[in-house]
Amino acid sequence: MKTGAGEAVKSPMAGLRAGAIVKLNAAFLAFFFLVYMALLLHPKYSHILDRGASSLVRCTFRDACPSTSHLSRKPGGRSVAAANKVVATERIVNAGRAPTMFNELRGRLRMGLVNIGRDELLALGVEGDAVGVDFDRVSDVFRWSDLFPEWIDEEEEDGVPSCPEIPMPDFSRYDDDGVDVVVAALPCNRTAVRGWNRDVFRLQVHLVAAHMAARKGRRDGAGRVRVVLRSECEPMMDLFRCDESVGREGDWWMYSVDAPRMEEKLRLPIGSCNLALPLWGPTGIHEVFNASDLTAVDAGSQRREAYATVLHSSDRYLCGAIVLAQSIRRSGSTRDMVLLHDHTVSKPALRALVAAGWIPRRIRRIRNPRAERGSYNEYNYSKFRLWQLTEYFRVVFIDADILVLRSLDALFRFPQISAVGNDGSLFNSGIMVLEPSACTFEALVRGRRTIRSYNGGDQGYLNEVFVWWHRLPRRVNYLKNFWANTTGERALKERLFRAEPAEVWSIHYLGLKPWRCYRDYDCNWNIDDQRVYASDEAHRRWWQVYDQMGEVMRGPCALSERRKIEIAWDRHVAQEIGYADEHWKINITDPRKWE
Repeated sequence: MKTGAGEAVKSPMAGLRAGAIVKLNAAFLAFFFLVYMALLLHPKYSHILDRGASSLVRCTFRDACPSTSHLSRKPGGRSVAAANKVVATERIVNAGRAPTMFNELRGRLRMGLVNIGRDELLALGVEGDAVGVDFDRVSDVFRWSDLFPEWIDEEEEDGVPSCPEIPMPDFSRYDDDGVDVVVAALPCNRTAVRGWNRDVFRLQVHLVAAHMAARKGRRDGAGRVRVVLRSECEPMMDLFRCDESVGREGDWWMYSVDAPRMEEKLRLPIGSCNLALPLWGPTGIHEVFNASDLTAVDAGSQRREAYATVLHSSDRYLCGAIVLAQSIRRSGSTRDMVLLHDHTVSKPALRALVAAGWIPRRIRRIRNPRAERGSYNEYNYSKFRLWQLTEYFRVVFIDADILVLRSLDALFRFPQISAVGNDGSLFNSGIMVLEPSACTFEALVRGRRTIRSYNGGDQGYLNEVFVWWHRLPRRVNYLKNFWANTTGERALKERLFRAEPAEVWSIHYLGLKPWRCYRDYDCNWNIDDQRVYASDEAHRRWWQVYDQMGEVMRGPCALSERRKIEIAWDRHVAQEIGYADEHWKINITDPRKWE
């Protein structure tokens, strides 16, 4: 109520209510203060406050904040830390709640942090000093095809090919004491972006972590370095091998990386934008590189290595595999030659294959779940069995329709996957270097239903798994084709096919295979859409090896009556069309016509 002068008069009840509110607020403040002190003093929960504070408190010097290079930049694209050239360390206090696989990281550690901040490490429960690895993030205009182009000037007709540069840290800024563990956060945008595994920034972070481990990681007695990665999707198998994995919990992956092996990969070009194996010798172009210089380095090595091929589902490639084995031996190689085969290879055929030099190993076929029943690629995932040859350090796989002209032993010096280029950013799996691993095999089989092959076959599948590969000269796996359909192309390739000494390492026979024709000429000439694969010189080269084989080895090369009829019909059609080359006129002298 009010007085006549307009002055408010408080009732006794209002005063009591105000006093109660003050006391209640004081009680709440006291309660929350006690809870706060308890959390602050208890080591098990101190990380909660520390993490909350990290969003409010910034480092005094930006250099002391690990992994800010991808967030903060000075004008011109250089990060503050990179410009100041200062490497600072920050203390990480044990949060006491590490995943069990990180127990071995307990103790005072020195950590190199790549694309990850101190506050993100609290879940690991480790303590020690953190060193931020500073680098400039690769430009968003940088494309995967810049690193893995479809074509490069291997012959150096217009200059030496080169690769664009992906920004790397200045490792000289980091002291020689090294780090006990490298910790990195890998980008993963699997759901939002098609081709997430070919993201250049993702590759950059992988490479920074790998270089830091190889250059600055403290190695144990076995030459291994600890690497911890945080990623929603699996790290690149090309760099961080599954058989070097210590374990995984949630998005955290731990590896014990073989540092010398990692260094070997990192010495190669950053992509297929340049050759891993030189084409020309030291005096310049037109002197073919002497690959025996590489094999001599390994003369004292005790590592087991092997060539391998795969036969399954039919006998169509039996003869090719026999001649392939003989051509490997003629090139001078003494490496093991392993043949993976299924139940369709008969005992007489096996005897011929063993006589040719193959060590047979029977396998169960692996079905491609996306292939139609009875299609040519229904069981082509059987090639995954190559990764089960774990008694060998490295394997060079060669398709059975390839003829080796020069020793391929130098390829054992190159890591997985080394191969020649194919379409786009892809490699050709006709000849490839691989490193057997039981867990890699399991990963390949496990991904059959989720990983899509661009061509429905094993080559497309493997290209989705091994995206960071190393380019070999196309002369290593020289395709027998004349797709350009020019006089110059045919003149060049026919010269290479007949050159002595050989100027190509092998010939990959596309189209109808030599053993499916008569020895007298390449029967691709008879068929309109196969004429781009026809070469008399390449055909003659294959039959030179066949002629030096014994009778046992020649057995599987006989022609069926059905195939003889097919050849006769194709010759008749070629005559009706009247192809100007007139191969259809050539008299057949091959004794297999009458066998």
